[in-house]
Amino acid sequence: MKILITGGTGFIGSHLIDHFLDYKNTEIFALVRDINNLKWLKGLKINPLEGDLLNIPLLPPDIDYVFHVAGSTKAYKIADYYTVNQQGTASLFQTLHAQNVRPKRVVYLSSISASGPCSDGTAVKEDSTPCPVSPYGRSKLEGETEALKFKDRFPIVIARISVVFGPRDRGLIPYFKFIQKGILPSVGSKQKLVSLIYIKDLIKALDLCIHKELANGEIFHFANPDPSSWEELGRVAAEAMGIKLFNLKFPLPLAYLVSCGAEMVGKIRKNPSILNRQKFEELKQDGWMVDTQKAKEKLDFNPQYSLQEALHETIDWYIKNSWL
Repeated sequence: MKILITGGTGFIGSHLIDHFLDYKNTEIFALVRDINNLKWLKGLKINPLEGDLLNIPLLPPDIDYVFHVAGSTKAYKIADYYTVNQQGTASLFQTLHAQNVRPKRVVYLSSISASGPCSDGTAVKEDSTPCPVSPYGRSKLEGETEALKFKDRFPIVIARISVVFGPRDRGLIPYFKFIQKGILPSVGSKQKLVSLIYIKDLIKALDLCIHKELANGEIFHFANPDPSSWEELGRVAAEAMGIKLFNLKFPLPLAYLVSCGAEMVGKIRKNPSILNRQKFEELKQDGWMVDTQKAKEKLDFNPQYSLQEALHETIDWYIKNSWL
C-alpha cells in the first residue's frame, strides 16, 4: 500500500504518518516544503517529496490513498487562507489528474469552521447548509468545493474535524499557558460549548475513511459526541497541572481589542498569531457543536479517550518537552 500525505510535518500529518508506519508493507510519501527540515519526520522511514501545494513534484503513479492534511489556520492576509486552502486544494487535484495518479480514495481534511456555528444549542449536521463566519471557514468550504469538482475522477471523503488537541499541537498552547498561571479565561457572558477531538481518536477516524465502503463525496464530522465548554477544558487541564484557578472574563469588546493586539504583534514578529480578528469572529459565536451520528453509523467511529484521559496525556507531554 502506498500513501501520500500533504502537511506531513505538521501536528495532524505527523501523527498520521506515525500511525501508518505501523502498517506492514506500506510506503509513505510526504509532501514537505523543506527536505532539510523534516521536524517530527526526521529519521523516519518515509519518502519526502519536496514542494508545496502550488508546486507539486512528480508523484508515484501507483499511490493507493491520499490524505490532504496541509492547510493554513493562521495568516497575515485574508487572501492567504484562500491561496492555501482553496487554490492549494485545487492544485493538488489538478496535479493528480494531470499526472494520471488514480488513488482508491482521497481524504480531504476540512473543518467544522466550514459547517459554521450552532444555534439554539442544536448540533450542526453534515447536511445542514454551511454558514462559515470567518475567512478561514469560508476558505475551507471553498476547498471542499474544489475537491468535489473531481468526484467523477476520484473517490473522495470530506473530513470536517472539530478542535483537535494533543501532543505536538501548538494551537492551544496560549490557552494552556493562561491555565498554568492559574487564570481561567472566558470570552463573553455565556458559556460556549465546543466539539473537541483528541488526536489519537482523530487518527483512528481518518484510518476508517479508507477501510469502509462509502459513497463518493461523503462528508463527516469528526468529534467527541459530548461537547465541552472552554471552562471545562481549562479546569481539567488545571487538574492535570495541579493548579488552582481563578476566573477572568473578557467582555466581547475587550476580547476584540486583545485579538487585534495579538494580530499586530504577529505581523511585527513575522509570525502570524492564531488569535486574530478572524478568529474572534468564531470565538464570539454561541457554540461550535457538531452532530457525530453519521460517523458512528457509517464508519463505526467511537472516540476512545475521555477529556480527562486525553488532557492528562497532552499536558504530561507538554511538560516533558518543556512546552509548558
